[in-house]
Amino acid sequence: MKKIGSFFRLVRWPNLLITAMMMCLVYHCVMMMESTAAFTLLVISMVFVVAGGYVINDIFDVETDAVNKPKKLIVGKIFSEKQCKVFYWTLTVIGLCCALASTIIAYGTKFYLVFICMLLLAGVLYSYSSTYKKKLLIGNVIVSLSVAFAVFLPWLFEMLYMSKHTLLLSANEGLMTTSLRIVLIYTVFAFLTTLIREIVKDLEDIDGDERSGCRTMPIAWGMKTSNIIVAVMLFLLAGLMIRFTIFTKNFSGSETATFLIRLTYVFAFMSLIRVFNARKAKIPRIAYHQISTDLKVIMLVGVLSMFFISIM
Repeated sequence: MKKIGSFFRLVRWPNLLITAMMMCLVYHCVMMMESTAAFTLLVISMVFVVAGGYVINDIFDVETDAVNKPKKLIVGKIFSEKQCKVFYWTLTVIGLCCALASTIIAYGTKFYLVFICMLLLAGVLYSYSSTYKKKLLIGNVIVSLSVAFAVFLPWLFEMLYMSKHTLLLSANEGLMTTSLRIVLIYTVFAFLTTLIREIVKDLEDIDGDERSGCRTMPIAWGMKTSNIIVAVMLFLLAGLMIRFTIFTKNFSGSETATFLIRLTYVFAFMSLIRVFNARKAKIPRIAYHQISTDLKVIMLVGVLSMFFISIM
């Protein structure tokens, strides 16, 4: 039973749940599309590929995690490295098989763009863990783009499907155009929130990263500069959400969505205050961990607001 729980912690099941929820809310609530076998397989594919990415990340991160979070170490402690590599390949292959099946069902054998995207995602996640994670900003941007891609993928999936049927695309042109604008805002929101959180996690893990030879932002540019950058990005995030509430004011359900989005302002400003106080805290690592938790809540609340957006 302990190993089952450890496996779910290894694949970061709450993050996988949020990923699946983001995709479903974009497709069903924002775009108002009905569920299909092809889309369900696409969501499963994303969940499995991302889960594999988390596993390979922990395999390459054993040395750093031994310093930063020794009590939460799973690779080499609960599961051997060999077992974790089996988990990685199993999850990734299942995910890619689901992506291929989704593509064939939706588009026929001539359309492979979605499968190629998922294949590239799997490759990028591996490259991130093995190489780019230790480099300045590149790793942070890769993770943020991966999360943003999960938000944008449902729209791309449906657009590719409609492009096969001229009459269907013509009938839904207005829907696809308006939904694209909303999806792009949520895509940027997911990118910014994840990027801020990645930098905050680097601030939190600076001791272990330094010992592992990483060149993260706090190590390369210093804690003070990194804090200022995080603060500026939090302002940008709040500005994006303010713009979004103005854009959606005439949509059905916008009152509830606006309330939830305004909650993101509250958490963004709470995080802003914590950023300026973190360096003075007795244990800065704990303070940065709290900011990271705030950003998780911002992401979750922002995602939930999709449930109340209806462009019909």
